[in-house]
Amino acid sequence: MASTSTIVEAIFLVFVFIGALSGNVMLFYIVAKIRTLQTKGNVFILNLAAADLLVAVVNLPITIVTVIAEDWILGRTVCLMSGFTTLLTFVASCMALSMISINRYHAIVHWTSYENTYTKRKCVLYVCITWGITIALSIPPFFGWAKFAYDPGQSYCFAEWTVSESYTIFMISVCLLGPLSIMSYCYVKIIRFHQESGRDVVRATVSSAATTLSITAPQLHRRPSKKRLTRTIVTLIAVFGFCWSPFALIMMVQVFSSAHVPREVDFGSLVLGYLNSFLNVIVYNVTNRKIRQEFKNLFLNVFRKKTQPDSVDRSYSVSTGNYI
Repeated sequence: MASTSTIVEAIFLVFVFIGALSGNVMLFYIVAKIRTLQTKGNVFILNLAAADLLVAVVNLPITIVTVIAEDWILGRTVCLMSGFTTLLTFVASCMALSMISINRYHAIVHWTSYENTYTKRKCVLYVCITWGITIALSIPPFFGWAKFAYDPGQSYCFAEWTVSESYTIFMISVCLLGPLSIMSYCYVKIIRFHQESGRDVVRATVSSAATTLSITAPQLHRRPSKKRLTRTIVTLIAVFGFCWSPFALIMMVQVFSSAHVPREVDFGSLVLGYLNSFLNVIVYNVTNRKIRQEFKNLFLNVFRKKTQPDSVDRSYSVSTGNYI
């Protein structure tokens, strides 16, 4: 009979699975349906959502099965592929956030050349390059640089970091410190640009110079939507750091020290990382009014369909010529 902790772990993972799967599927549906949401910036948001969806479709179901079985029962091949997918989605999230930050940097700081730099075709190319880099960073354990193995402390297969400290240091540098440096650089530049733009607007207002106003007007016109998307991305980065920092910290403790990490803490860090795939959907809703409204409309439509009588039971309205 399963222990209480096993039941609690499984139930919580199921909730995360349902939230991450349904939320990210609905996000793709809403963007595909609403033309005004089909922006170049949202291409990179959907790229992050794709990584979250992969977590929901592959990583979470396998972990749920393993938690319930209290052991790895899916064989070596599934362990290897699961370990690769788990590492892939983690790296993909880091790379996607970096790409989003770079996109926002160009959209705000270099807005005059943004349309040429980010055509639809180029956006697709940038996403493909991002996934190419992600795959290249995730495959070394298949070739002997570290290895994929089952971790009973976290009930899943992942890269066994203790096998290769060099690979661990490489991944920390490239997949954590590298993206963090890129994000920090981009947002320091964005903040400085906003500050300079504010001063330019004040000077333009005081001087009433027509030429200066013509230069700053495009920036003022574009600023509200850019600020909303920038706020969304900054929140996504903060949530990502909150969810994955414990996991990264425990990983480094296990590799570079002999300290024992309790099962509850070890597994909890993984669950918190998985939770990120669901929390991102909440961030989109909280920070973007259009997405929030479309999610609300989608839920209301589903509710109406469930509560609306079948067409056989509906009466015919003579005045309107329709069924009611």
